[in-house]
Amino acid sequence: MTKNDDLGANHLPGPSTFDYFALSENLKGGKLFLLGPDNKKIDIPEPLAKILHEAMTELSLGSEVQVVTCDLLITTQDAADYLSMSRPTLVQLLKDGQIPYTQTGYGKHRRIRISDLVKYQNKVRADRRKHLASMVKIGQEMMADPDFVEPSMEEIIRIINEIRRENAERKSAEGNS
Repeated sequence: MTKNDDLGANHLPGPSTFDYFALSENLKGGKLFLLGPDNKKIDIPEPLAKILHEAMTELSLGSEVQVVTCDLLITTQDAADYLSMSRPTLVQLLKDGQIPYTQTGYGKHRRIRISDLVKYQNKVRADRRKHLASMVKIGQEMMADPDFVEPSMEEIIRIINEIRRENAERKSAEGNS
């Protein structure tokens, strides 16, 4: 069995012994730098420091981390897996124009940029937060009303359908402008 001390200065301990969380916290603050073989200090730019911080945070939670270029094109199946949805659902989003894509192989194969998936994912999250905040506000207003009468399930469904119709009309208007 080999001890970490025997492996040399360039070896990082394995996940079971390395404290990724502590390193992640240390990456938050000041300027980071590397020491070259000649002990020359090389500053790490802020964008790279941010990537290192996020990677170490994920590693501290036991997650795997990969760094990929945002312009990387992936298949529809890989994109569906990334978004945790079925491939047919993703293809429908592509057809509806909600996520941009390119076609290869004489127009037979769709490819999606990672950056477009991230934008879509962020938009969905923002929409969910907005809708949740709206629902909470409505609930608070209803509960504060002394004449509040709990709506029937039919009334709730009617309200949801009305909101969906308004959202569809808004998206249609955005698409036409």
